[in-house]
Amino acid sequence: MQRLIQKIAERITAEYTRLSIVSNPDGVLTNPVVQSHLLSECGLNVVVGSQLQLRIHYELIYKASENDRFVYVCPNTDTLLPDMVQEARITDFGIGQLFPLFADKNLLQQLSFEELVMLSHKMGTRRINMAEGKRMVEDIRNEENEKRKHSAEHYRQKLQSVALDWGMMGQTVKAVSDIIAEAALAGVYDQLTEEWTRVNESFQGWLDSNYFALQNSNPLLRPACVNSILPHLADKFGSGDKIALVVVDGLAFWQWCILARYLQKNHYTIKEDFTTAWLPTITMLSRQAIFRGDRPQMDYKQSPEAERRLWHDFWQQVGMSSYELQYLYDNEEFAINEGVNRLSYVTVEMDHKMHASRDMRDLAVLTDVWAPRFCEQLKVLKNMGFTIYLTSDHGSTAATGQRPLTQVEKVFLYKDGSRGKRHLIYNSNHADEQRRLYDSASESMKLLKRDNWLAVRDFGAFERSGVSLITHGGCSFTEVVVPFVQL
Repeated sequence: MQRLIQKIAERITAEYTRLSIVSNPDGVLTNPVVQSHLLSECGLNVVVGSQLQLRIHYELIYKASENDRFVYVCPNTDTLLPDMVQEARITDFGIGQLFPLFADKNLLQQLSFEELVMLSHKMGTRRINMAEGKRMVEDIRNEENEKRKHSAEHYRQKLQSVALDWGMMGQTVKAVSDIIAEAALAGVYDQLTEEWTRVNESFQGWLDSNYFALQNSNPLLRPACVNSILPHLADKFGSGDKIALVVVDGLAFWQWCILARYLQKNHYTIKEDFTTAWLPTITMLSRQAIFRGDRPQMDYKQSPEAERRLWHDFWQQVGMSSYELQYLYDNEEFAINEGVNRLSYVTVEMDHKMHASRDMRDLAVLTDVWAPRFCEQLKVLKNMGFTIYLTSDHGSTAATGQRPLTQVEKVFLYKDGSRGKRHLIYNSNHADEQRRLYDSASESMKLLKRDNWLAVRDFGAFERSGVSLITHGGCSFTEVVVPFVQL
């Protein structure tokens, strides 16, 4: 894989400039897996967008950066403004350029990136005609299908051996999440539907009996829900202790299991635990609950500035000074002020990767590529003497569209954050319409209904029938259970 990524990088970049603008009709550069590998292995930031979007990025991001290298992917390189043209290398790229000896260029465009990597290994430097190319691709796919068949049975047996004892919550969470991570990386997650359904249905029973009490539980020993994280830290540490809270938006506990492997290789001491996201599992509510240290409010407007205010407000209320506090967000310079004892760092990169993923295999690979880079950021905090706590606002799940919302159904929903693929928040002034909506949704999906909101329990989504997606907002195991880890 690394060699093929290097070849792509060589085709689309030049040493004399930090910027390349590429026309890529076959879309290989829009693949999130390819983009992640180009970033991690070659330091190339791939940006896909319209001419206007790229122009804005050029003015605000590219010009502000001194060393970062960018690849702009746009549909038409002929109408670019002169200053961008002078700055950049202008080129086109198609996957066929990497396989000049493979006759069937149309077939190349039908292959996944993993299949392209295997094809590169198999053909070497030989010329491959149309008929041989077809046979070679069929062999690759048959080999992969056979591997996945055996692999799926392996993970099926592992899952069946796990006792779903939610009274031993930590052990069960860890055992199930490790298997999810391994199965997703192996590309067989979607072949274990019955097993994931069994796990999730069992988890829903625990959720009904326990979750809502956890929101009001004592944070002294551990934060059972994300709204207790800050009260827990405030009770555990004195004002002179250096504490960093790292919030990785969209990191499910099973993705933490992938990250943990890289941290262990780097000799981190890990105190592993989990907590639960706020329901519905959306950023506006759950990340707000983290930074408010309390129940979230519906009239809250999500933004980094709003979170910064909440972070400062909480710690100042317990007696800390503003100069001891700092909040950092993804697009800000990763620079820690002198004298800071309470640092928060929010990264949304993983959430973006999640929404860009086509399936759990994609998400697992993207997590695996992201993890070692993220370890380097954590190392900076560790070297500065911070005790690091890592958590998330929500996870995600693979879902399948059952039906989209109708226009009538949308009318009575609450405003901001009220509508997602796996949750709805209703305007409480319209109770009759709310009930009709709930009843209608229940025909196609299993729902958790509370007061004026609902979250999807199973793997359905408010989307066109049959559409597959990775998303969040519901109350499945992988959406609700998130890491709370001390490093």
